[in-house]
Amino acid sequence: MEKAKSKEIKIKRIIIISILVMLVIAVFVFLIYEVFFADILGIFKKNKNQNPIEGNVTYVNETVDNNDMDNTINNQQPNENINISQIDHYYYNQLDDTSKIIYESLENNIENLKTGVYEINFGTQFNSIINQGEEGKTKLNSAFQSAWNAFTYDYVDIFYIDSSKLVLTTNTTTIGELSINEVVLSKAENASYLTEDVGTSEEVKNRVKYLEDIRTKISAQLNGYTEYEKIKFLHNWMIDKFTYDQSNSNPNAYNVYGAFSTRSVVCEGYSRAFKYILDGLGIESVIVSGTATNSAGVEEPHMWNYVRINEKWYAIDVTWDDPIIADGGTLTEEMRYKYFLKGSNEFLTNHKENGSVTENSTQFIFPVLEKENY
Repeated sequence: MEKAKSKEIKIKRIIIISILVMLVIAVFVFLIYEVFFADILGIFKKNKNQNPIEGNVTYVNETVDNNDMDNTINNQQPNENINISQIDHYYYNQLDDTSKIIYESLENNIENLKTGVYEINFGTQFNSIINQGEEGKTKLNSAFQSAWNAFTYDYVDIFYIDSSKLVLTTNTTTIGELSINEVVLSKAENASYLTEDVGTSEEVKNRVKYLEDIRTKISAQLNGYTEYEKIKFLHNWMIDKFTYDQSNSNPNAYNVYGAFSTRSVVCEGYSRAFKYILDGLGIESVIVSGTATNSAGVEEPHMWNYVRINEKWYAIDVTWDDPIIADGGTLTEEMRYKYFLKGSNEFLTNHKENGSVTENSTQFIFPVLEKENY
């Protein structure tokens, strides 16, 4: 009888030990799965490292006046069949795999980002990079900066986010020698990452709607025009309606919303507004950054556009085709088209490309222009 009881006890011990071993294996497998394939559930969060994305543009409040649109455009009814969201991803295509993951997350969450508080959780996708120590953190920060630059160069209508308020946070869990890193993009301690003049998600929606209505109306008016005619019309319309901002006190002069709502812009505002409408017209274009040498022989930071027409790339500088004329002079035809659809032989004599949009970022490559003018 005692031998039978002893045997029964041994069997129970074996079962209990087997269950415990299985549980240990299950926990280990779960942790490995979380590190390499899934998101940490937030159970073991201990250390946080926060790094803001570089930002250098702030915006102030401007009044929207739809009645300011010229009558020929206001009289057009929106055409719902027009594609007003064509993005060619020119700069996205130059990113490495890590930066593309970040860009795609931004792109997929455009609507959520309009709230100013939405967090993008990347889980443990960048674990192996962060575990490289300081070098890994530098790589990840560079990947984020490159992704943000490409994103805002492709999506020129992201005017409502203050990138200096976007913070990249790394939550690190250490289990023995194993480090598990979860990465989140958020507002951190900021009230939101919206620009101060926008303030609320409702205002973001109103301003985006304002821009979309303008683009739809212009697109409807140009229905049936050739690509060349569309580009020329937009070029001339902007020259007639916009003025170069000389105040140096209007940060909204740099973005697409400020371009259309105030009509007072600098070169970046001209370039972003030009691309924004061309996107809606289905015409491929990019904004280009660099320097240009003005008529006084002074080299200064500048931005312009390259446009693809008939499968070939040409340069357009709307800003310099809309010069400030002293003593109230008139804009001649020669001046109006001096930088319109130009090839590299002429255009690059006083324009110099620079693919380093910001420090700590990918060196972007611009389209190769045709040598001769259009």
